[in-house]
Amino acid sequence: MISINLEGKKAIVTGAASGLGKAIALKLAEAGCDVGIGDMNYEGAQEVVRQIKNMNVASVAFKVDTSNADDFNKGVDEVVKEFGKLDIMVNNAGIGIMKPFMDLTQQEIDKLVDIDLKGVIYGTRAALKYMVPQKSGKIVNMSSVAAKMGSPGAAVYAAAKNGVIALSNSLAREAAECNININAVCPGIIRTNMWETQLKLMTNNGDDTVRDKVFNEFSSSQIPLRRPQEPEDIAHMVVFLVSDLAKNITGQTINVDGGCAIH
Repeated sequence: MISINLEGKKAIVTGAASGLGKAIALKLAEAGCDVGIGDMNYEGAQEVVRQIKNMNVASVAFKVDTSNADDFNKGVDEVVKEFGKLDIMVNNAGIGIMKPFMDLTQQEIDKLVDIDLKGVIYGTRAALKYMVPQKSGKIVNMSSVAAKMGSPGAAVYAAAKNGVIALSNSLAREAAECNININAVCPGIIRTNMWETQLKLMTNNGDDTVRDKVFNEFSSSQIPLRRPQEPEDIAHMVVFLVSDLAKNITGQTINVDGGCAIH
C-alpha cells in the first residue's frame, strides 16, 4: 500500500493564510509534517496554525513580505529556531495583476516582478542557507500555466512565472550535489481570490450569478477535462514532490491543469 508519511519533517509555506497556500499547508500537516505559515495576513496565518495544531502537529505563523529579502530571511530564521531544521520550502506567495500590457503602471510591473519572481528567489536562498549544510531538502516553487501558454493581459505576470521555471531548473542542477530536489508546479485555473478579482474586471463588477457563468464558460473552453482545478489538486502534487516517493524527481515543471497546457 502506497502512503505518504512526513512525520518529523519541517516545512514552510508562504502565502498560506488562504487559498492555495492554505490547502498546501493543511495537506502537509495531514501527512504529519510540522508547518510554518508565512503570510502578510498574520491573523489569517494564525488561524491556519490553529487548524494545524488541531491535527496534532506543530505549527507557527510569521508575518512576511516576500518581496523583502531581509524580512524573508528573518521569518525563515524564526521558524528554523522554533523547529530546529528546515526540510521543505514551498514558495507559493504570489499576486496577479491582469490588464493590457501598456496599461500597467510602473508600480504594478515592479510589484509583479518583486513578489512573483524575486520573492521566490529570496525564499529559495533563505531555505538553501539551511538545506545545503544539512545535505538534504525539498523546494517547490509555484509557477503558472500562464508561463507556458501566454495570455492577453498577463504578459508581465507570465514573464515572472516563467522566470520561476528557469530559476527552478537551473538551481535543481546546482543543488543536486547537496541532495536537494527543486521543482516547479504550474496550477491551472483555480477560483482563488486572484481569480475573483479578475472576474470582477471580466464582468464589469457583475453579481455572483454572472461571475459564476463567466468562470464556468471560460474554464470549460480552456480546459480539455472541462473542469477547473481545486486547491487540493495542487496540494496533493506538492505533498508527493516533497515525499520520498519523488526522491529522483528534480528540475521538473509539472502542470496540474486538466490538460490546459498539454505539451
